[in-house]
Amino acid sequence: MSSGDERTENDFLGPVKVPAGVLYGGQTQRALNNFPLAGERSIGHYPTLIQALLQVKWAAAEANQQAHFLDKRVAQAIIQSADDLSEENACQHFPVHRLHGGGGTSANMNANEVLANASEERLGGQRGEYRWVHPNDHVNLHQSSNDVYPTACRMGVISQWPHLSGALERLRQTFQDKALQFCQAPRIARTCLQDAVPVTFGDLFGSYEALLDRSHGRIAQAVEVLHTINLGGTIVGRAVDVPDSYRNRIVPALQVVTRDIAYHEVRNLFDAAQNPDDLVAVSSALELLAKSMIKIAKDLRLLSSGPETGLGEIRLPAVQPGSSIMPGKVNPVIPEFVIQSSFQVVGNHTACSAALDHGELDLNVWESVTVFNILDSMQLLSNATIMLAKLCVQEIVVVEERGARNTSTIIPRLTDLMKSQGYSAVSQVCQEAGGENLKIQKLLEEKGWI
Repeated sequence: MSSGDERTENDFLGPVKVPAGVLYGGQTQRALNNFPLAGERSIGHYPTLIQALLQVKWAAAEANQQAHFLDKRVAQAIIQSADDLSEENACQHFPVHRLHGGGGTSANMNANEVLANASEERLGGQRGEYRWVHPNDHVNLHQSSNDVYPTACRMGVISQWPHLSGALERLRQTFQDKALQFCQAPRIARTCLQDAVPVTFGDLFGSYEALLDRSHGRIAQAVEVLHTINLGGTIVGRAVDVPDSYRNRIVPALQVVTRDIAYHEVRNLFDAAQNPDDLVAVSSALELLAKSMIKIAKDLRLLSSGPETGLGEIRLPAVQPGSSIMPGKVNPVIPEFVIQSSFQVVGNHTACSAALDHGELDLNVWESVTVFNILDSMQLLSNATIMLAKLCVQEIVVVEERGARNTSTIIPRLTDLMKSQGYSAVSQVCQEAGGENLKIQKLLEEKGWI
């Protein structure tokens, strides 16, 4: 029933008013009432998750039609609606708060209602009537939030990964190019922030390239594991709640819909309902990348410190004035952007770890905090790596005369002498000179060692 700008829908709690023109229904509206956005993000802010939910429903309609549980006309209406919504910006139809309670039920019902109403209209009905297509009886047939939502969460992360993968590859390649460009440029290695031995900037940039390559592989491996899904497990992993003729078809149907044959059913459905450690493993790999990015960005800040009283061994491109009061000052703002973005990723992983720690008994209901922090971390790292490559690393200039001067200092000389004169003999000179560089220099000259 509708009047004016509202329609009335009913569930077992009673009637609920829904805006007349929206595709979602009563349970989504209850979620909006219970979990107001108040300026925060909805599930609709995460396109890869919405796409995943639509694809799961599409696959379920296919499987139910093939198993003769859904009338072909109804199944095709759901499939076509899912396809159409996948092609357009469907995120506007998913206003549920991303951290809604209930273990994903509100997100699942949001998808069920949107597809039911879109299909209802396709078959000649009106939004909210559910005469031809019902959110629970048809769109959600042989499914539960316990298997739909965890599956969609994993699919959303898998779909997000290529963007971060490409950004990481670009930064890795940029460092590789810099390693080749400055393979002969001298620099002083430092341990404990003290002078050590001569190396090259090629060595340093090459080490960053290797670190990023290893990080990429670690994340890729963790993401690949997410293809193991519990779709068909329904309530807490009870496969007996769905007929075999549907269950045997649902994952193959998802493979077809997603064009990804890597999806396969988890070995233990009960384990999958309780333990999202595979998602947390992705978050952990992202945290390791974030900490690696912090190290790289901090190095760039140190090496470019100055311009007169710092290390000054490299120059970073000036991308904006560095002070509102000090003319000519330029700050390493891109590395600082990377560092702060990475701090946030570290914090996101803390939340993901808590979600794993606080699972109770037969269902972990905290997958929302896990998946959305992972998707946020992926976006933060994608943006940070793209900008670091584009506006910083690509234009780094090595101040070779500073590097040459630094590699001619006393510690590198003493280290070289140790090879010919022995550690004890060189140490004795340092002791006699009381650690004073000028005295060390004089004693070495007197001995004819330099």
